Amino acid sequence: MSQDGPPPEILGRLVPAPEGAAAASSVDVLVVDGDATFRGIAAGLLRRNAHTVVETSSAAEAAEAIGAGCRPRLILVGLDGASGSERTAFAALREDPSCAHAGLLLLSRGGEDDGADLRPSARILKPVEATELVEAVRRLCGTLGAP
Repeated sequence: MSQDGPPPEILGRLVPAPEGAAAASSVDVLVVDGDATFRGIAAGLLRRNAHTVVETSSAAEAAEAIGAGCRPRLILVGLDGASGSERTAFAALREDPSCAHAGLLLLSRGGEDDGADLRPSARILKPVEATELVEAVRRLCGTLGAP
């Protein structure tokens, strides 16, 4: 048998996950926004720009996704309409060890101080242009997150 070119290299071996262990799912962006229309548009836009995306409508749903093994590089949070308890849940999510390496991009119609207690990596005021959102996510996913 002849080969063309150098022999293939071994890149790694598949190792089965231990029984009962849920595999962590690495995603680029976890989109959390109560507005289903905005969430769908943002997620679709990011997917078309080669990002893996998980969508949730609340901090509680985001916590469930993370509890199920979702490991986002970036959490994109829409603060519009978020209640005080929802903001507290976002703060708790920010402290979750599973999200220790995740960046936080806040989107809101509020001023500079809106969400400052969440220690965002970046903030964009709504309405946001598609190119601005894609560029912010690209930069944050490229510089933040677990390998």
